[in-house]
Amino acid sequence: MDGLPPQEGNVDGATRRGVLRTRLLLAASLAQWLGLLLCLVYVCLQLSASQGPPQSPSDQSIRVLFTRCEDEKGFIITQPDSSTMQLRDNSIVINCDGYYLISLKGYFSQALSLSLHYRPGQQPLLSLSHVPSVNSITVASLAFKDKVYLNVTTHSTSCEDIQVNGGELILIHQSPGKYCAI
Repeated sequence: MDGLPPQEGNVDGATRRGVLRTRLLLAASLAQWLGLLLCLVYVCLQLSASQGPPQSPSDQSIRVLFTRCEDEKGFIITQPDSSTMQLRDNSIVINCDGYYLISLKGYFSQALSLSLHYRPGQQPLLSLSHVPSVNSITVASLAFKDKVYLNVTTHSTSCEDIQVNGGELILIHQSPGKYCAI
């Protein structure tokens, strides 16, 4: 049977089936390559989107110092370095809604009462009475237009006679992506 010539009718049908099979294989491999290309584009887009700038407008933080006290203003807040938040009228202006990690530290030359406020008419975030030092950390929900400020009450002398060592107030926004007016 190996030496016999193929019949005329079978040659034409076999050739068509071979061409059809080749075309189907070519179309299937083309579809696979297109799928692979789409997956590669998707992965590249995801990687480039996740590598945004390290500091977006909603990443709010500030570190301020308070080293002296004035009778009219209380503790004077100064900003030693650049930050993403602002000081205005001896208070820290909140531009973004969300939770803030708040750290307050300091040592005083005499016992005093200290409170940390954020909105007029509201209870203070932190209230301490007759303390020679403070080392507190808290989390608070703050909103746009809140102002964080310190209030101090002395018990025996004027505020200007109090010496402060290591007075530091730090605010760090913990929920980026919330409303932010920058």
